[in-house]
Amino acid sequence: MTRSFSSGCSGGIGTEKLDWDVKGRVEGGSKVVLLACGSFNPPHKVHLRMLELAKDALDKSGVPVLGAYMSPVSSHYKKKGLVDAEHRVAMCQLAAAQSPVVMVDDWEATQPQWSRTHDVLDSVRERVGRALAEKKGGAGDVRVMIVCGSDLIESFKVPNLWSDEHLESLVIDHGIVCISRSGYDGKATLDSIPALHERKEEWQMVFVENDFLTDLSSTKLRAALDSDESIADLVPEGVYGYILEHSLYK
Repeated sequence: MTRSFSSGCSGGIGTEKLDWDVKGRVEGGSKVVLLACGSFNPPHKVHLRMLELAKDALDKSGVPVLGAYMSPVSSHYKKKGLVDAEHRVAMCQLAAAQSPVVMVDDWEATQPQWSRTHDVLDSVRERVGRALAEKKGGAGDVRVMIVCGSDLIESFKVPNLWSDEHLESLVIDHGIVCISRSGYDGKATLDSIPALHERKEEWQMVFVENDFLTDLSSTKLRAALDSDESIADLVPEGVYGYILEHSLYK
């Protein structure tokens, strides 16, 4: 069976699950869209759970969340073992079908080159803002916040991997919801980076503590598949069947 990319578009991005009428505690404040970027090679249950935890945390703090997106990286990322973007988008769509708020945005996946995270955030903000303006009238004030684990925050310290400009874009201009992972301290990592430490009062950061996210990873799932082990209970419904149908990760 062949699947094609589908955005369910309105204004160039899927909007069918967005809560247009959501309100926060601060009248006139920006509405937030959550975005998880990654390989999703393959997507698994923890990917969805992290977005759910992020939304729950913002809901409790009175921040209006429109919805959430998964954004699979382009095939041009050139990572060993990365299956074609068409398959990863299709698997993410199957995963998102299990969530009332998560959708898939294929803009990044369909780019002819690898895209920097802040470019993906800018693209989502522009397209959701345009859709919001068309739906509600007036300017669509949207903030797109990246959702990630504290292990990704640790990579901010790797020399030459992130420029100060890009880190400031992520942490100050857009914002991050950081889900704690065992062995990593996201706050301490950010505070250790001079360019961010100097602007600490401007951080748009939400730190979410959790005690039950496992160390499940796509890497471990690929290893299990390579050993002919079932991962049916570790991925959202439909994903394992898709992997078998298309003989992926063999």
